[in-house]
Amino acid sequence: MFTDSVHTVSDQAVTKMQEQRRSLVGHLVRSMLAGMYVAAAIVLIFSIGGALSETAKPAVPLIMGICFGGALTMVIFAGSELFTGSNLVLTLAVLTRKAKLTDLLANWSWTWIGNLAGSVLIAVLVVRAGVFDAEPIKTFVLNAVQKKMTYGWESLLYRAILANWLVCLGVWMSARMKNEAARIIMIWWCMFTFITCGYEHSVANMCTLMLGLLLPHEGFNITWTGYAYNLALSSFGNIIGGAVFVGMAYFVGSARLWKKEPALVERNGIMHAPIPALAEVE
Repeated sequence: MFTDSVHTVSDQAVTKMQEQRRSLVGHLVRSMLAGMYVAAAIVLIFSIGGALSETAKPAVPLIMGICFGGALTMVIFAGSELFTGSNLVLTLAVLTRKAKLTDLLANWSWTWIGNLAGSVLIAVLVVRAGVFDAEPIKTFVLNAVQKKMTYGWESLLYRAILANWLVCLGVWMSARMKNEAARIIMIWWCMFTFITCGYEHSVANMCTLMLGLLLPHEGFNITWTGYAYNLALSSFGNIIGGAVFVGMAYFVGSARLWKKEPALVERNGIMHAPIPALAEVE
């Protein structure tokens, strides 16, 4: 049922690997761009959320979720390399035997590094520009960062799984959609859900947590150890959410990809299993 879509996505992975082999620098630049696009959306939603945190606090998660849809839209439409999206794309390539496990590990590693570099760059520029100097935005950001750095490991892991399940679902649906407006809507819907529910996305956190570290944060439990803890666990959870909950799920859901079954044939407008040859019956 999903065979064509699986091959479409896995073919994207083949292209990614070819371009990565052709120029690792080019791949890192594209990965930095993805980190920058996600970071731009993070700065937007925290600017909005912080500004409304005292006057419309109950509505803040909803409004932040509504405004985050541009992150994945920019990543996909502008063209860039996102670690969390690759959790789906490279997994399907390995499962369809179009890529090796070593290809997957190399792509994930370099893409993660590039995303980190791009995210940190935007965080530095935003802090140096004084975007979050004003209250109540600054305190809003610091409270959010402290919360993310102090989650229990189980809560953080599950939130990360849920986050990239939705992100990769958006990537998956985008690959299946032919209409550009429909693609934007479905991507937005997934981003809206994961931000509003408070799930944990490693690439989004690369910028968010760096903002907390760079801003004056006396009195807050914001540390480099907390930064590493969140990114390590959220990255692992994101891999599970994207690779298992979307990639493996749709691969297994496409039985023709892993079961040696003959393709159906059409007779009188109805799809049937092929009739075996006489020699096969005997």
